[in-house]
Amino acid sequence: MNKLRAAPAKAAAADAVIVHRKPLKQRLAENWQLYLLLLIPVIITIVYKYGPMYGIQIAFRDFKASRGITGSEWVGLEWFEEFFSSPNCGRMIKNTVLLSLYSLLWSFPVPIILALALNQLRFHKLKRVVQTVLYAPHFISTMIICGMLRIFLSRGSAAGPPDG
Repeated sequence: MNKLRAAPAKAAAADAVIVHRKPLKQRLAENWQLYLLLLIPVIITIVYKYGPMYGIQIAFRDFKASRGITGSEWVGLEWFEEFFSSPNCGRMIKNTVLLSLYSLLWSFPVPIILALALNQLRFHKLKRVVQTVLYAPHFISTMIICGMLRIFLSRGSAAGPPDG
């Protein structure tokens, strides 16, 4: 009875295999527009993700800006040995890990809690003002924000605090 059940399972598995009836060249020729569109993100990935990897060799060289990356002397793991043998190594690693954890803890739940709190506000004008103040730095450069704050809070402007 097990042999009878096994036979249909093997047939179903064989049917699940996709067989391309057209050769690769023909499929490429038929869908060249899609492959052209795919080429754009591939090039961007290579340029911006793999291109900077060339500069990683600075960690293994005695880098001098006047000589460039390839002109600087190769020192191998010398800088890593110096770092890991320094008395501050443990403290620096601990501080880096703690800063990363604090950043993760602050940047993940706080915006969600803030969004939920703003959603519960009944005063729509206050809600809009708070949203504008919080989101403005993401859309306007820091220098413009500082200039606006300076103008708004200066004694000579109409929007600033009253003289006296």
